[in-house]
Amino acid sequence: MENNLDHDNYTEEELKGLITGVEDEEVEEIQPFDPEKISIDTKPVTMDTCLRRLEQNTIILNPDFQRNEVWTHEKKCRLIESLILKIPLPMFYVSSDEDGNFYVVDGLQRLSTIRSFVLGDEYLKTKDASLKGNGFRLGSLEFWGLQYNKLNFKELPINIQNRIQETGFTFTIINPGTPEEVKRNIFKRINTGGEPLTLQEIRHALYIGQSTKLLLKLSLKKEFLDATDYSVKSNRMMDREIILRCLSFTIRSFQKYPRDNDMDGFLSDTMRIINLVHNDKLISNSDKSFLDKANDYDPIVNKLEQLEMRFTVAMKRAKDIFGEHAFRKSYPGKRRTPINKGLFEVWGNLLGRLSEKEFDNLKINKKKFINSHTELLNDENFIIVISRDSQKFSSVKTRYEKLNDLLNQFIYD
Repeated sequence: MENNLDHDNYTEEELKGLITGVEDEEVEEIQPFDPEKISIDTKPVTMDTCLRRLEQNTIILNPDFQRNEVWTHEKKCRLIESLILKIPLPMFYVSSDEDGNFYVVDGLQRLSTIRSFVLGDEYLKTKDASLKGNGFRLGSLEFWGLQYNKLNFKELPINIQNRIQETGFTFTIINPGTPEEVKRNIFKRINTGGEPLTLQEIRHALYIGQSTKLLLKLSLKKEFLDATDYSVKSNRMMDREIILRCLSFTIRSFQKYPRDNDMDGFLSDTMRIINLVHNDKLISNSDKSFLDKANDYDPIVNKLEQLEMRFTVAMKRAKDIFGEHAFRKSYPGKRRTPINKGLFEVWGNLLGRLSEKEFDNLKINKKKFINSHTELLNDENFIIVISRDSQKFSSVKTRYEKLNDLLNQFIYD
């Protein structure tokens, strides 16, 4: 049948990419670290403490950090019923900063549900004490439906309210001072919902700020969606990861890529740089030290609107030149493959840096350029540096140099 995929004609990386819209890369090696640097506490936390912190916003719930879809009303109600039944909830995992704020890495949906039910969204917006407890109404309860369906928290019997409010939780807290790479390594090992967090989900939870806002904004841009043909899935943050990868090499040149091939660290540092450069508050000594060491970034990071504009221009140009094969190893006349991270990262930078005159010349020479680009995509050695070995420093260097050399052949008079 026409819709059946001929899997024999796809590489392993491309087959995995059919699910996310982006080709899979070689599994990233976990960077070794000194176990002595780990500072973790596992301790009980009462419901009262949770509610107080949720009101204070000292438990940070990133509203757009969803590993899948937002919980249904039925699922929320089942969680509340578990509290009534005194069924222990799984561990919560948080990272603490120097001000004692908890950044939730695993448990966001549970805490969001508890906050919405016990405190109520309207109370949180208005701080009107009369609205406290007027959260969502229960429904579809399995054991307590006859008694408590259609009731909100305030309408429950006092003994049931107390039972909920006296619930105890267990929090694993990664303390401030723990090196960033150690934090990420620990969270990589967390299984939630039967599968581990993706690296971008971890980064997104740890580095909330201007960077997460920017990545969300760019992922919703029509230019990005058009250039990728709406094919990149967002539920595991793959869209934001490839955008971050592009921005990382905009803010710092490929020569600054770590020689130990630590792509995760490179991308994480980019998020920290964006957050700290645009942080109006007094930053910690450790953050100041980090920023001082990372002082080789492009001044464009100081003006996010310029960074956004360059990205948007690159997306438009990629669509104009490559059409439906933009950022892909496929080309006209071949079955289209998923987005390739290496090609997205390089073309997202090179095309965005061209002057209008240079891009006009490229369009004039478009046919010849595409033919030369196709030849490169048929070079097995080049395919390795954008696929299997794409995170190695040597591969990063090679793909930037080769594609830049290719581009330079067609942009001058």
